[in-house]
Amino acid sequence: MLAAQTEPALALESRPMAEECTVRICRTWEELEQFRESWNRLLANPASSIFQTPEWLAAWWRAFATDKELLGLVFADAEGRTLGIAPLYREQNSFFGRTLTTLRLVGAGSGDSDALDFIASPGNEEVCADAFVSWLDKQNDWDFCALETLPQVSRVAKRLGQRLQEAKWSVDTTLTPNFVVDLPAAWPQYLNALEPSFRPLLTRYPRRLQSRYSVRFVRCECVEELKVHLETLFRLHQMRWTGRGEPGAFADPHRQDFYFEMAAAFLRRGWLEFWLLELDGEIVGAQFCFRYNDTVSLLQEGFHPKYAAEKIGYALRAHVLEEIIRGGAKRYDFLGGDDPYKAKFAAHQKNYLNLVFAGPSRIGRTYVAAQRRKRQIKTWLKKKLPAGVLARLRRDSTAKAPSALL
Repeated sequence: MLAAQTEPALALESRPMAEECTVRICRTWEELEQFRESWNRLLANPASSIFQTPEWLAAWWRAFATDKELLGLVFADAEGRTLGIAPLYREQNSFFGRTLTTLRLVGAGSGDSDALDFIASPGNEEVCADAFVSWLDKQNDWDFCALETLPQVSRVAKRLGQRLQEAKWSVDTTLTPNFVVDLPAAWPQYLNALEPSFRPLLTRYPRRLQSRYSVRFVRCECVEELKVHLETLFRLHQMRWTGRGEPGAFADPHRQDFYFEMAAAFLRRGWLEFWLLELDGEIVGAQFCFRYNDTVSLLQEGFHPKYAAEKIGYALRAHVLEEIIRGGAKRYDFLGGDDPYKAKFAAHQKNYLNLVFAGPSRIGRTYVAAQRRKRQIKTWLKKKLPAGVLARLRRDSTAKAPSALL
């Protein structure tokens, strides 16, 4: 571990120039873990997210690291003080019979992570971005880099965009929507913010449920219960998708392993908001959330389909929202996706930024251009084809694609 890691972050006015910033490469997770103290200090940045924590990323790496090579970049000033960390990995994919070497952020590619970014101290984001481009320019073992679900306000992303344009590298940017509810101080205020036609789903239907069943809401608070409750979540979630003839997210044992390790780490940190709904002694609904600072994020949920008419999903979400408002949460984040139902909960749309670029590599530049053209075709088809045909094409594409990009 660097001796100076316990020192405070550099003041904004004394930040180094890019040429003074060194880049160290960690090729194993154990090596990157040596910077845990500095990592946690960098996370004091108000812009940081739970998806940048060692707890999330270590669990993700151990679950999904097969066929991936870690390239954990640690940026330091001339005196050895850590300015930022970019946990990247390198993988290979096929593109028209050719091998593509890709760089991505740890956490990307499985569809589980949002709000990924470099972990940098305030005021040093641009220094880390400049050092990254300078380092990348000297490497010849990559074809393109995909930095996905970056916060739209990311200072690293903004600086990278400027540097890539100056270098005349091939760049493609897209936006991914996410929806967030700004929570008031009290539950009645939140209810009053909803459309009158929607409000009964969170008030009248839960009361009706109470009149028909013995209802109990359970928050998972001990490690001994975690495995059983997670297995219940997996089973309930899978019911919906297998009923449609689709595999479902938890058909992948790697994802189950990820949830077991990540949830245990979050529970120990007091971040886990894992709620279950029990009717007459049977668990019929589960909502897997977590709290970081004053934001509660919804990652996954599952419900027993035989209780669909009882609106159990609304009852459980209403209970969770009421509890987290009482606990002082300021935001409820639905995370990525533009599902129409989210807006009904008084959520407003934000966006993540996806930044894909290639340097001198000819195949990398061809890939970036092909992705841009593919998106243009999809936009055209969306305007022309019936909704049912589009849904079928989307399912087929998801089933065949080895990653979110290919």
